[in-house]
Amino acid sequence: MKTNYFFIGLLILIASSGLFAQEAPVSYFFSTTVNAPFDETTERVKELLKENGFGVVTELDMDQKIEEKLEGVDLKPYKLLGVCNPKMAYDAMQAEENIGLFLPCKMIIKEIDENTTEVVSVDPSVMMKMLGNPKLTPIGDQVTVKLKAVIDRLKE
Repeated sequence: MKTNYFFIGLLILIASSGLFAQEAPVSYFFSTTVNAPFDETTERVKELLKENGFGVVTELDMDQKIEEKLEGVDLKPYKLLGVCNPKMAYDAMQAEENIGLFLPCKMIIKEIDENTTEVVSVDPSVMMKMLGNPKLTPIGDQVTVKLKAVIDRLKE
């Protein structure tokens, strides 16, 4: 009888500790699908980034680069943008000297079909929290708000 109580108590302890609880996966990005061609969407993204204080510091046509290096590969347009808000980048550099490994923020613009494009942005708040430096958290949160504003405006 004592053994049964021991096992019941052990099960209650394990269940209450969350050992078997499944945590929802944390998404490191957010995105939207736009009913517009790739080139038009790309220009709109750049305009909205500028309106939100970001500059495009790198622009890479990943589809073209991969096609140059791999014979027989034919990819749809896939553009990688490195975007930066100088003030927020400076603040992050003051909080963490090696933050440049995570800068600039990345966005992807990819063609789904000739009239549909997906825009994907890294979620800086998730990336900054991952580093464990509490000084970076509010900066990451601010950048996330601004990048989400770009994504949200694309839905209009």
